[in-house]
Amino acid sequence: MEAISSTSSSLRRRAPLRCYCAEKPVLVISWTADNHSRRFYGCPNYWVGRKCKFFQWCDDEICERGKMLILEQRQQITRLEVQGCKMLQEREVFHYGFGILIGDMWDLSL
Repeated sequence: MEAISSTSSSLRRRAPLRCYCAEKPVLVISWTADNHSRRFYGCPNYWVGRKCKFFQWCDDEICERGKMLILEQRQQITRLEVQGCKMLQEREVFHYGFGILIGDMWDLSL
């Protein structure tokens, strides 16, 4: 039992204490095709123009099948989001048109 617990704890990666700028690294998610949704630690100054170049993976590499599944799921989510936006727009047009129709009927009854 001890061998299992020591093995599993050795597989966990520790967050680095400091980057090359002496800052605390931030956890970031990669959205590239090769490393889609893989987490890594990076320098917090990278996005403000300082080129520290600190980089450390947090996660193990994803197998090719896993990469493909993640991309397929992201594409499906995007399609559903677009479909949802279209439905909301159609609903707004319907409500607007229905309001005009009811308003016109109300005016006719006077």
